[in-house]
Amino acid sequence: MKILILSQYWYPENGVPQRRWSWLSSVLAEAGHEVTVVAPPPHYKRRIGLVEWIKHRGFWASNELVGGESGELILRTAYFPSGKGLTRRIFNQAWNALGMARGVWKLRHRKKYRPDLIIGTVPAIPTSLVAYYSSLTFRSPYIIDLRDAWPALFDERQNWNEGVGKKSLRERALSWGAFPVIVGITKRCLNFVLCKANFIITTSELLSRDIASDLQVRSGTVRNVFPSPQFDQNLRGARRNNEINVLYAGTLGRAQKLENALNAVKIAADEGVTVRIRLVGDGAAWDALASRAKELGIEVEMNHQKKPEDLIADYAWADTALVHLTDWSSLRWAVPSKTYELMSNQIHITGVVVGETADIIQRFEAGDVVPPGQPSELAKLWVELVHNRQRLEVTPKGKKWVELERTVNAPANLLRAVDEAGAQS
Repeated sequence: MKILILSQYWYPENGVPQRRWSWLSSVLAEAGHEVTVVAPPPHYKRRIGLVEWIKHRGFWASNELVGGESGELILRTAYFPSGKGLTRRIFNQAWNALGMARGVWKLRHRKKYRPDLIIGTVPAIPTSLVAYYSSLTFRSPYIIDLRDAWPALFDERQNWNEGVGKKSLRERALSWGAFPVIVGITKRCLNFVLCKANFIITTSELLSRDIASDLQVRSGTVRNVFPSPQFDQNLRGARRNNEINVLYAGTLGRAQKLENALNAVKIAADEGVTVRIRLVGDGAAWDALASRAKELGIEVEMNHQKKPEDLIADYAWADTALVHLTDWSSLRWAVPSKTYELMSNQIHITGVVVGETADIIQRFEAGDVVPPGQPSELAKLWVELVHNRQRLEVTPKGKKWVELERTVNAPANLLRAVDEAGAQS
């Protein structure tokens, strides 16, 4: 089967979407499918300026198909640099989607290409519209890979800027009129595209069931259990009494609200326990978190995003690792991919989560869970772990489950979705 994948980010970019689809592309190729990708070149650099964008001819699309690491063929499209601000991200995704639509036109009219199946990855949300457009252009069925709890996350839009600092003047101006209109239109468009899809892939069992029930669309779960570097437990260093090392590696964004963890560090310090916290990642909340640490008078080590293989030293340093989400109701369906990576490496998880993620951590004895937005409860947990370090040793139960999901269940679910959707062509 000829499969066309539409994505706003692709290898060699270093993020969850790229790691997920590098792995899934190899699954498709090993099953005998021919994979073609329409995506911008590597561009997700939050600090890229317009001068650098022009220098690298980001406004220009390629006319050639190039080979990818998983055997796929890639057509690179034009892009606009992203940024921390919400409005710039929206513009980035819209611009990129237009570039991808033009790439689809090139494939159809210049390359004489016709796929048997189309897969659009969401987010970015505008990619879903390109998937629908491509389905009409090629008269082919399409799958939406829905990695977050959209469109339910739209209902949390009033809380998006919590924890990332004050709204800019531009954002405040837009919030009175343009932004709610844009959100409303986007939500309706996304619902329309999801309802028209031949299949929806999710990363969560709860979301898959809700999608099937609410939208009456075939759905299935392909968890984010892509291969990750394995940490050697023998690399762990000596631990000091009355201290605990806490690692957070992931997005410093709106949905994480990591200020809660900083407040917990302060509370634990007041109780005589030193929590050494290390944040590794990028996102809209970076500056706000640095400012909050200064306000609290606590030390926080902050490092920018690293390649997965470069996190080994951080894993060796950590006593426990944070999986942290805020208490938005829509995030009950979300399972951060970091959860599986930590379980695979048998690193104790401090889960500040509810819903499916909390259930997974507890069911497979991968760590401890406390409710979001309660820093005193988080501090209490860390104090308890300092005084009872045996709780930091997790069983291989979670590691074995992740391996089963990675090697058997997720590939089988993906191929089943492809077969079901493709049969509707």
